[in-house]
Amino acid sequence: MSLWDRLLLFLYSLGVAALAVTGILIGCRLFINPQEASRAILLLEYDLALNISVVGVAIFVLLFSIRFMSLGLFNKESNKGVDYVTEIGNIRISLETIENIALKAAKRVKGVRDLSARIRHDLKNSTVNIGLRVVVDGETPVQEISEQLQHTVKSQVEKLTGVNVDQVPIFVAKTIQGKRKVRVE
Repeated sequence: MSLWDRLLLFLYSLGVAALAVTGILIGCRLFINPQEASRAILLLEYDLALNISVVGVAIFVLLFSIRFMSLGLFNKESNKGVDYVTEIGNIRISLETIENIALKAAKRVKGVRDLSARIRHDLKNSTVNIGLRVVVDGETPVQEISEQLQHTVKSQVEKLTGVNVDQVPIFVAKTIQGKRKVRVE
């Protein structure tokens, strides 16, 4: 989230929170001078159920506004990556880098036409899972392509990054049949 978006979210949440606090004060009859309030506010003096409803909704809105204000102020873009320690210092490899390496390795496998990757980091074991969604040609057996993809991606990512790859699940989205040339004589 950009700084501008965070600022707008904070200002919007601050305005909604002010309205919610006003609603709470009106519903609890703590408003400074209810005689000067609008006709709708005066209705609250005679209807206890309406007072309770206004206070309940206002508290609900206030809690959400506080949450959004905290997101606007304190949400830091975390650089998601895999950390590991060496003798000289810490190394962090971003998940995007791992994804790029996995895609590059997968494109080298014969029979792959189109693909996308999704990286999940297992913080507990400091490993990654690399999910691949592929479109394959209809000429090479799917089982063969899938196993080759798994081995190629796993070995290439581990070799280049030093990060342990736990799983490489493959989802074959579809096959594309090659166009046959028709010979007309």
